[in-house]
Amino acid sequence: MTRGYWIALIVIALIVIGGVAVTFGVSPNLPEKEEFPRAPDFKVNIIGGREVTLDDFRGQPLIVNFWASWCPPCRDEAPTLVKVSNKYRGKVAFLGIVYQDTVANVKAFTEEFGVKYPSALDPGAAAARAYKVTGVPETYVIDAKGRLVAKWIGAIDEANLTNFIEEALRASAN
Repeated sequence: MTRGYWIALIVIALIVIGGVAVTFGVSPNLPEKEEFPRAPDFKVNIIGGREVTLDDFRGQPLIVNFWASWCPPCRDEAPTLVKVSNKYRGKVAFLGIVYQDTVANVKAFTEEFGVKYPSALDPGAAAARAYKVTGVPETYVIDAKGRLVAKWIGAIDEANLTNFIEEALRASAN
């Protein structure tokens, strides 16, 4: 087998086993804050509400979390997302985008964990495809100008989420 095959196999194994954090704005090889890439647009249906797009959140940072009720790491990170969303209420918007799940399961999950920010269905997984979601959970941090500031694959912890939010707030001010 070729060297490239083994390298690809190792990379895939690392992603599957431990999850990977990819952060824009931390690596010296990435562009300055003014050059953050524009976050992909999406169109999702808030459960019990209306259709929303990325532009509906323009003007404040947005945390987009792809999740599912059947996902154990999503259950692990839910208390962190609730705690941090409460801490930044009024400064940062949160949106859960549900991945391959049912309305009944979503309602039970959000009630169990006390999730107050909106959760939305993703018809045909169009938003998941736009964000190149590889699995759940995945969290995306978007600044007030619609630029993608950070991405986290796997269950996010409070310290990293808080740091990414602070980065989004700083980037939004520029």
